[in-house]
Amino acid sequence: MERIQKSVDAASEKKYIYVGDGNGDFCPSLKLKDKDFLMPRRNFPLFDLVSKNSNHIKPEVHAWRNGEELYDVMLHIMNKAIGEGKNSVSSCTSTRSIDCKLGSISIDVHNNPLPSALPVPP
Repeated sequence: MERIQKSVDAASEKKYIYVGDGNGDFCPSLKLKDKDFLMPRRNFPLFDLVSKNSNHIKPEVHAWRNGEELYDVMLHIMNKAIGEGKNSVSSCTSTRSIDCKLGSISIDVHNNPLPSALPVPP
């Protein structure tokens, strides 16, 4: 997480959305800032660790249970991050650039709200 944060300009207004469910996701979540978002999967180890250590967690936390809820929560967070709903993802007709771990991708937020999955190197 620190390596990714360091690769971004310090003056940048970038916000991170961290989605996880395992024990190994807890330490990276501690590196998130209060402008970021943490999405632990409900009833999984990360959710339990976040619940027990909430005083150490700076980002806004949004839990999810399944793929449908993950989609809904992610859409809500993206709308909030884009501008508190002024230019919501679901109603916007332009394209947006979204920075991912492996680079930037552009998506048509009106016709195709979610990009294809990116391959993750081992």
